[in-house]
Amino acid sequence: MSSAALIAEYTSGIKALSRYKKSLDRNNPVEAEEARTISGMLSDMRYALDWMRRGRRPGSRKGAERHDIYRRRELLANTEPLTDEERQKLLDCMAVMTERELTCWLLHMAQGFTYAEIGARLELSRRTVQQYVERARKKFEDALGRTDDVQITCG
Repeated sequence: MSSAALIAEYTSGIKALSRYKKSLDRNNPVEAEEARTISGMLSDMRYALDWMRRGRRPGSRKGAERHDIYRRRELLANTEPLTDEERQKLLDCMAVMTERELTCWLLHMAQGFTYAEIGARLELSRRTVQQYVERARKKFEDALGRTDDVQITCG
């Protein structure tokens, strides 16, 4: 099977599973559990599809996975951690953000998804996702009193 055929197969499978998931009654405990299982399946299928389309590990940007471990340590060592005051401002900012703004911003900035990929996952247009990310970025910058890029360090 060619890669194009496999990509087409995964794409149609994702669409079919998404339709089935939407048809489930979330008030029924059995169907709610099935919806959670299908969500996991969809996530795995999207991950594999992204890998097939890009030809590298999903989430990596600009071949960053090729950097050696020492360079990564150096980059992490040069990041400035948030102060307690900045951390509190950040939490306050997140509290006033809409769920969509926060979701889109995290998927774009922390996970490396493109606006189009986020739009496909959340069933939004690329431009709408871009607007959510821009609004979220503005709120973060205002909350932290910074104009430089806000960095997220997980873990």
